[in-house]
Amino acid sequence: LLVTLASGQVYEAELVGQDPTDDLAVIRISAGRDLPPALPLADSDALRVGQFVVAIGNPFGLEQTLTVGVISALGRIIQSPEENRFIGEAIQTDAAINPGNSGGPLLDLQGRVIGVNSQIISPSRASAGIGFAVSSNTVRRAVPQLIARGYFPHPWLGIDSLPLSPMASEILREGGVN
Repeated sequence: LLVTLASGQVYEAELVGQDPTDDLAVIRISAGRDLPPALPLADSDALRVGQFVVAIGNPFGLEQTLTVGVISALGRIIQSPEENRFIGEAIQTDAAINPGNSGGPLLDLQGRVIGVNSQIISPSRASAGIGFAVSSNTVRRAVPQLIARGYFPHPWLGIDSLPLSPMASEILREGGVN
């Protein structure tokens, strides 16, 4: 992994932790004094539909790109990159999110991170005005665990459901299960 700062300086990065379910990762670079200060995280529960936002990224390899838009919806549930999992609390925006924007910040107009750009819905694989970001509150929960453990432990319910057919019902009754 390579990280290029706005100054043009390139650093090798080390993977600290990853959460494929939430489409998040933490990487580390040793940039010393060259490391810019961290952007503050906003409370994504305080967001509202219609609020202006800014998306930053490198769409199609075009570095240091900024697009603007509004929050179109809150609390969306979107497909996770990990099979059969979902990301909850996603922020939908019409700010242009294209391939290469993923991992970049979605910011409010005070420069606070409200989400991490993640994915789009588009038949053409280019912005169609339906982009999604992982909410800052999801980031706030996951990142400390990614740093401490290298992963985020998601709860799960270890059951499978089966259709209850008349034959299965009869077998259960015969076994003493009502």
